Amino acid sequence: MDKLDIVLATLEDIKLTDIVVYDMRGHSPFFDHVVLSSANNPRQLKAALSRLKEAANKHGGETLRFEGADGARWVLADWDDVVVNIFTKEERAYYNIERMWHDIPVVEHKEKKR
Repeated sequence: MDKLDIVLATLEDIKLTDIVVYDMRGHSPFFDHVVLSSANNPRQLKAALSRLKEAANKHGGETLRFEGADGARWVLADWDDVVVNIFTKEERAYYNIERMWHDIPVVEHKEKKR
């Protein structure tokens, strides 16, 4: 399983929604993929962070770095070539960072049926 698959499985397992994956290869020298996702509330967001940490440790033990974990409204998790953004729905709507990447290819993935 590669990092992106691990991230997607983890986010889907914790029931985050509106997951979008951008293919940044050829657009960024720093990372290959950016993942956007929405949590229903700060509690779910913090649970997702905890699960991502567990998954990173289980699959390779590489360091997962976080920004914004104290605020619980928007957290960025950096796992080297995969960057994960977890927003509350309100923060995601407010910042609407998808508009910056309208020309970046989106990676198709199948979300689990609930």
